[in-house]
Amino acid sequence: MPLRSDWSTATCPIARSADVLADPWVLLILRELFSGRSRFDELRDATGAADSVLARRLSAMTGAGLLARDTERGYALTDAGRETLPILHALARFSRVTDPDGPWGLQTSCARCGEAAASVDWCTHCEAPLDAESTLWARRSLGGEPFALVTGVPA
Repeated sequence: MPLRSDWSTATCPIARSADVLADPWVLLILRELFSGRSRFDELRDATGAADSVLARRLSAMTGAGLLARDTERGYALTDAGRETLPILHALARFSRVTDPDGPWGLQTSCARCGEAAASVDWCTHCEAPLDAESTLWARRSLGGEPFALVTGVPA
């Protein structure tokens, strides 16, 4: 039995996008893929998902065009998958609204100038767009050191 409605053919673009992205596991998998994890066991360990849950989500994400799979290298973001970065940034920033004193855990910076990002899609310091190729993340769980996002699609 499905947990929700199928919105894949909805006329509303938000409903169609939610059909693909409005699953917490999908968002956590995307976070880990951007962080450089690509293999099934790495994704399972980092997200805490059961094997069956992770396998279903990876299959659905591949079918939706967010991921490409390479048997040797694991999973990688496609162009469509990389387009989800502003959504993840917005969610991370929103966590500050819902828990302003909490350990946000994710700092985004511009890879061009090194300044902390005040926006989810534009560097207000060097006035350039923030995309997967120009964004650095620093996650407390990774020691707080900034690292470039991993965006390559397997050849």
